[in-house]
This record gives sequence, structure tokens and C-alpha cells, in this order.
Amino acid sequence: MSRRRRQREAALAAQAEEMSHVVDHLIATDDSEMRVISMLRVEDLQGALVDEDAVSRPDPDLLAGPFAHVVVDEAQELTDAEWQMLLLRCPSRSLTIVGDRAQARHGFAESWAERLHRIGLDRVELASLSINYRTPEEVMAEAEPVIRAALPDANVPVSVRSTGVPVQHGPAADLATVLGSWLAAHAEGIAAVIAAPAVEGLGPTGRVRSLTPELAKGLEFDLVVLVDPDTFGAGVEGAVDRYVAMTRTTQRLVVLTSAPPPGSTGWSPSGH
Repeated sequence: MSRRRRQREAALAAQAEEMSHVVDHLIATDDSEMRVISMLRVEDLQGALVDEDAVSRPDPDLLAGPFAHVVVDEAQELTDAEWQMLLLRCPSRSLTIVGDRAQARHGFAESWAERLHRIGLDRVELASLSINYRTPEEVMAEAEPVIRAALPDANVPVSVRSTGVPVQHGPAADLATVLGSWLAAHAEGIAAVIAAPAVEGLGPTGRVRSLTPELAKGLEFDLVVLVDPDTFGAGVEGAVDRYVAMTRTTQRLVVLTSAPPPGSTGWSPSGH
């Protein structure tokens, strides 16, 4: 039974119950000689007192469509069933689809043309993002090999800017030092600590977020600190989570591990 129908039937039942109480009161107070009011107990008459047209219609489902055009974000994550739900709501088949195969956590072996053709979209115009305005080239130099190891033909846009600050590596024990030094040196901006699971007890500051790789998707921060990225998982899902987490930064990336790489001297607060 549809949700709208259930809502309407519930409203009618409530009105019928209310009318029954009214009839009880009328009968109890009827002092006429023929007790005419008691006839309201007849089922047909009592049912006639319920005005179905007066029952307010439930609010329409604004997400049911149909729509002339639909914009789909994070489209690389949609299943075939979810695509069919969208197409049912957009009979025109006019869609703007935004997605990145390199950020598909469950893998995306097809091309976009193949995927969209398979779900029923035959007229497709593709435009690839080639310029990266968000992530500095120092970060992309380390992030690109991470995703290409799992998806060699991933579309990795080229960064248009450099901060001059290389990706910093150090031990996980330096986390408090990293955050404290960065907060002291930057009066504004938001930092994110990305780990699996999320790190707890980072202090009361509202300028530090603690997230899992999956929850960090689609967001951006001035500073991103990855803690033990090797624990994000194996295979395509792990590679995607590491790549997505690394590319959330607009300025600086720090990678901390419980077992620091040989020769590491820890994190240095120099550089902005």
C-alpha cells in the first residue's frame, strides 16, 4: 500500500472515530419522544457523516517527480537499481551527471559511456575534468600513484597551483604537535584528521574535524592529517579511500603512521 493511501486512510479513520464520539453525545442528550437521534447508530447513516472530500490531502512527495532535468552528484557510487529510480523520476532522460571513477569505493571497471549505456542512456556527451583547482601539485604528486596502482586509467586532473610545501611524513605520536603547531600558526582555517576509525578526544576546538575516509568524501580542508592510511583497507576500496582522503586538502597534507618510515625525523612545523 502506498504511503499516500495509508495517510488518507488514517485520516478517515480518525474522522470516523471523532464522529462516533459526537453521535454518542447526541444520543445521550436526546430527550425527544421518538428518540430519533438513535437512528444515527445505523452504520450507513454514521458512515455518511464522514466527509471524505473534507479530509485534507497529504502533502505531495516532492521527490517523486516527474522532473524535466535532474543533476546527479557522486554518480560513480550509484547502483543499477538507484539509476532506475532516478530514470523513473526523469522521463525526459535529461540529466547532468557528475562523478569520478577514481572515487568509486566499490570499483568502476567500465567507462562512463559503457555504464550510462547499460542503464538506458543512449545519447551521452562526456566532458572530462582536466584541471585541479583545489589540491596543490605537491599533494597530487603523492596521491596520483596511490589511485593508479588500483585504477591505471583513472582520470587524475593536473593541479594548477603549488604551495611549495611538500607532504610531511611522521609518527602517529606527533598528532597533537601537528595540530597544535598548525592552529597556533593559522588564525583561520579548518583541519581534518582522517583515520579509520575516526580519532577521538581531539580537544574542544571547533577548527578540527575527526572523520573516517568515507565521511570525508566531497569535503575540503586547509590541513588534512592522515593517520595510518594503510589501515584504510585493501584493494580498490582501500586505494580509493586513501586517494580521496589525501585530496581533501587545499593547502597542506601530513601523513602520520604508527610505524614511521625509515629515516623519518618526524613532523616539522615549518612551512605554511
